[in-house]
Amino acid sequence: MFDYAERYGKRFVKLADSRGTGKEFEFDQSLLMPTARGYRALVELALEEVDPRVMRLLSKVWPEPTIENLSFFAMAAAVYARSVAEPPYTIDVGRALLRTAAFCRLRCSRRKETGGGCMAAKGLGRHQVPKCVKLPRDVDVAWRDLKVYIATGVSPRAGEAVRVYQATKVKFELPFDYSPVTSC
Repeated sequence: MFDYAERYGKRFVKLADSRGTGKEFEFDQSLLMPTARGYRALVELALEEVDPRVMRLLSKVWPEPTIENLSFFAMAAAVYARSVAEPPYTIDVGRALLRTAAFCRLRCSRRKETGGGCMAAKGLGRHQVPKCVKLPRDVDVAWRDLKVYIATGVSPRAGEAVRVYQATKVKFELPFDYSPVTSC
């Protein structure tokens, strides 16, 4: 029988909310995502930390699984930012989710070239993920650093994070006289 842990070392990384609640969340190092137990714990912590009024407002915009999925991303980034990142900083999960919902509504109302945003695409009055959901920058940066932390087990410092980002960035420039033959 193949034993992953024996061949490649440890497979699970724990993210501890040391400066907050003291809870631990388990992440799978090969998938760079939380285990089922870690996912559920992050969602429950997000439900505890987010104001109930914000959750009621979000439930008018998105279905329950969408709120759960986005709150997991935002909560994982918030735990990383306040417990592992140096210097620590705070991410308000409720505010991040409200900004995401506002951007989704704005994008849906202004998008005309492809027949509308996610609401028009599904023919429903509710937004559908991931068609027009973009995470706020602070959550996106913390999530990117969290993935590096999960993969390596070491938190990237400010200079290292910039170098990792530059090393994985792809630079692509079209020639100045480029014109597409067909439209997408």
